[in-house]
Amino acid sequence: MALMLLWLLPAQAQEVKSVEGKAKLVETTAPPAAVETPATAPAVPTPPTSPPGVVPLEPEPDKASTLISLLNTKAALRKSLEEQRRRLRAETTESGKEAIQAEITRLEKRTQEVDRDFNVLVTGADSLRDLSLRANEAPVKLQDELGQFLSPVFADLRELTRRPREVRALQDELGRLNAEEKQALDALKEVETTQADLGTEVKADSPVRAELKATSLRWQTRLDEVRNRIAVVKHQLKELDASGTTFWSELGGQVKNFVFVRAVNISLALLVFLVVLFGVRTAYYYAFKFVPVRKYEKLSFSARVLDVVHEGGSIVLAAVCALLVLYARGDWLLGGLALIAIGGLIMTAKSGIGRYLKELQFLLNLGSVREGERVTINGVPWRVGKIHMFTQLTNSVIGGPGLRLPLEELSGMVSRPGALDEPWFPFPKRSWVLLGGTTMAQITDLTPDHVEIVYGGGLKRWIPLADFMGMDVAGLSGGFARSITLGLDYRHQAQAPHEIPELLKADVRAALLETMREDELVNVIVEFEAAADSSLNFLIVGVFAGSQAPNYPGLTRVMQRAALESATRHGWDIPFPQMVVHKASDE
Repeated sequence: MALMLLWLLPAQAQEVKSVEGKAKLVETTAPPAAVETPATAPAVPTPPTSPPGVVPLEPEPDKASTLISLLNTKAALRKSLEEQRRRLRAETTESGKEAIQAEITRLEKRTQEVDRDFNVLVTGADSLRDLSLRANEAPVKLQDELGQFLSPVFADLRELTRRPREVRALQDELGRLNAEEKQALDALKEVETTQADLGTEVKADSPVRAELKATSLRWQTRLDEVRNRIAVVKHQLKELDASGTTFWSELGGQVKNFVFVRAVNISLALLVFLVVLFGVRTAYYYAFKFVPVRKYEKLSFSARVLDVVHEGGSIVLAAVCALLVLYARGDWLLGGLALIAIGGLIMTAKSGIGRYLKELQFLLNLGSVREGERVTINGVPWRVGKIHMFTQLTNSVIGGPGLRLPLEELSGMVSRPGALDEPWFPFPKRSWVLLGGTTMAQITDLTPDHVEIVYGGGLKRWIPLADFMGMDVAGLSGGFARSITLGLDYRHQAQAPHEIPELLKADVRAALLETMREDELVNVIVEFEAAADSSLNFLIVGVFAGSQAPNYPGLTRVMQRAALESATRHGWDIPFPQMVVHKASDE
């Protein structure tokens, strides 16, 4: 909507065009108030020829004859004014003085209207426009100032439709004047008919004939005034028609004016805004690029205050420079609209002042989240970068750009300092994990959104990061242990405490080293575990490095095979569950 208004408005909006001055040219001219129109005179059709004493209708007069007629009318009005002033001085009653004063006021108004019509014909309609400054103005109010900002918009819209409105008003007035002319002609005809009806019965010097003559003179004066006004209105219509300006040509001119004037002003204002904004920020960046304090990640409080002032001040300075461009170009309309828009933004921002103050605390590193500390999101710790309108959160294990959070969302979190050796994620990429204590898988990718795992055989699955942190996951890449139990017969009871564990440990270790490097086998532990119902149980534990995680399922089988071979080699019997049945005697 605002863009459409700009397309319709002219260039120099700072001069509020006084359309009211032109509108005065087409004000309705009231008939003389003091003239009494016959109340019961019947409407008689106008005969082809005018009755005696009545001025017949003439062709449309030219400009010179109209000016002469206006001067004659003015002289007659002045003569009537002098006559009424003499009567006022001679009148003794109050009611008579009031009536005469009212007539004098009407005649003075008509004299002013005749002077105005004369000036219009001589100098043109625009000569009535008051270009002088108004003096002794009352103290303006805020509402008046806003009205002055908006007045160019409505004034230019009125100017766009000025010609059609003026033509319409003049046509309406011409129709009314034609009706008044017919009324005056009918009245003069009735007066002439009345005079003819009196015949010779009434003497020529009788009061009746004197009053009829005065009535005829008043209606004749009115007829002359109406015809003069008709000539003026026709002249104005002819001037408007001669200009050849239509609504569409006016609209085309406004569009052309917008392209070559308003569009240039808007472009210049935007250009200055961008140049000042980025120029100030670039100068600030290079001015502090080599300052030692900028080499440290955590800035001092004064440096943060300077950053906040710089961010806000650059925007304000750019906006002020853009407004100065509009005012330097004389475009008060765009300047006023820009100020109204800025005022609206300020009024809107007042409702959220508390939230803005909280965000300002974060920008000064005084909020609940501090730069360089740890903040936990969905169970994952993130490192807080430089707090700005958008803050970057990173995790050294997950890698990548991390998360970018707006200041509004960051303001609802709480951070804490972290230890130097505190891990950022329990399982790095390419590590092996045990899901649910039974299913082994490898983590092949980590992102802020998901964890990619591959099961045995190449089955791939994506798990959301928040869901993964809530699962039962055990890491194998840091090292693990596998254990088995071996049961021997009770007849080896004497060897069970010491001899069998030592021999069994050596044999199991030798078997495991055949499948891996020595550094991958951390330890082998063999201990007597328990004396079961039918066997002596030995616990065999193998401790392995994380590099053996891919062989996690098969290590127990290697240990079982090594234990069996050791028992066979040393002649240790492996019992099996037996049931002894005692037969009852025959007695």
